[in-house]
Amino acid sequence: MQKINVVWLKKDVRLHDHAPLYHAIREELPVLLIYFFEPSVMNAPESDERHWRFAYQGVRELQAKLAGHGHCAWYFHAEVIPVFDRLTAHYNIQHIFSHEETGLAITFERDRAVSWWCKEKGIRWREFERDGIQRGIRTRQGWQKYWDHYMNSGQLQPALEKLVTVKLDLPIQADFDMPLPSSILRDHPQFQKGGEDRACELLDSFTAKRAASYLHHLARPHYSRESCSRLSPYLAHGHVSARRVYQATQKAAPRLGKNIHQFHNRLWWRCHYIQKLETEYEIEKEHINRGFEGLKKPYNPHYFKAWSTGHTGFPMIDASMRCLNQTGYLNFRMRAMLATFWSFTLWQDWRVGATYLAKVFLDFEPGIHYPQFQMQAGMTGYHPLRIFNPIVQAKKYDDYGIFIRQWVPELKTIPANFLATPWELSTLEQAFYNLKLGVDYPYPIVNYAEATKRSKALYWEYRKKEIVREKLPGLWKKHSLPKDIEQYQQDLFQGKDILITESIMYDPS
Repeated sequence: MQKINVVWLKKDVRLHDHAPLYHAIREELPVLLIYFFEPSVMNAPESDERHWRFAYQGVRELQAKLAGHGHCAWYFHAEVIPVFDRLTAHYNIQHIFSHEETGLAITFERDRAVSWWCKEKGIRWREFERDGIQRGIRTRQGWQKYWDHYMNSGQLQPALEKLVTVKLDLPIQADFDMPLPSSILRDHPQFQKGGEDRACELLDSFTAKRAASYLHHLARPHYSRESCSRLSPYLAHGHVSARRVYQATQKAAPRLGKNIHQFHNRLWWRCHYIQKLETEYEIEKEHINRGFEGLKKPYNPHYFKAWSTGHTGFPMIDASMRCLNQTGYLNFRMRAMLATFWSFTLWQDWRVGATYLAKVFLDFEPGIHYPQFQMQAGMTGYHPLRIFNPIVQAKKYDDYGIFIRQWVPELKTIPANFLATPWELSTLEQAFYNLKLGVDYPYPIVNYAEATKRSKALYWEYRKKEIVREKLPGLWKKHSLPKDIEQYQQDLFQGKDILITESIMYDPS
């Protein structure tokens, strides 16, 4: 049988800065490039067709680019091990090359199964770090220095002129010919389109012009759609590497100053949070601070329907959720607002809200999503509590009502000074503006001030329990940087309440 190597494309569907492809080519054997649309992952509760449409667009672009060089790549709508099993009947696989994946628990278990399969078959599986995330570390000692070095190191550019790709026999394809859902095969005009070329176009336009207003518009949900890089889904799906983005924006720093500095901070926070999930994958479903397991929040289906569809009666909440549902994008501040409204104002379990937002974020990245949502929900026990008031957010960051009017058209006739609080309109004013509250647009589902005050009191009562506080030293040692651990130890020694401030201004875009 022909000896080949396999490059298993995961969240790295690109040709530039690609360590697995770079090293596979150096082995001087034919290379089979393969991507899997795994039914088990596609059917996970966090998955949505928007994710797989974006992934499919990236795969199709990669295939077209390789075809231009006389090469080919393949995708299968199938589970990984059955396809690999079938391949071993036709080829002598020497190595499998891939990036390490920090993903859902289901992909972690799949990787474990593949590892055992490789050992049984005598195939070496070589995994490479992704974006400076380190596997197997127990503490953050030296992590920041390592990350800085990684981001400034040379990109690995595969020598495509030396690449020889494997053309699969038709019988193998016929064994796994389950078609992909038609909904992911068609482009959708309201969603960003996947692919390395589109990522590079956005990176170029960001460094050339759009980043100049990055800081000024970062918190504003309408203007951030243009001024933020919009690279987050491409980073999440691996259509561009974080190192390539870092180095490209670094070249623009002399022109764009603080805008690029703050953007680099957010790239750092992105990797910081992914490293948290890499270190402790259980936080996808379990509280970061296990002491909170006893804090019960009864599920309210009425609240979930109102929140998830954008019909809470709070215009900034509703505009943000409708925008997210229809486009997959929302700036960070509004994401944090949705999370704290769910967790505190509605007093609902963070896991339900996190699962829903995972489905609608086009840039869903498990390593960022779960630690961030838990932090917003107060499930660490050491972060300061920041609850984003939707009324304040609307008045401060959508003062002209552009965002609310666009996504909540029921309110388009309302003056800007009433858009944050339409329930304050009198019956006469409602008639004048052709709006009937409770019919055209709902009244608030809760009294914001009363509900939030009650939830905060319940939360703080529980957070002071010894079962929560006793977990803090271990958490801080595992997930924090050494300089922060020193501050934590000083505060603990002095008997201070531990309220370590960790930036929540990560902007995923």
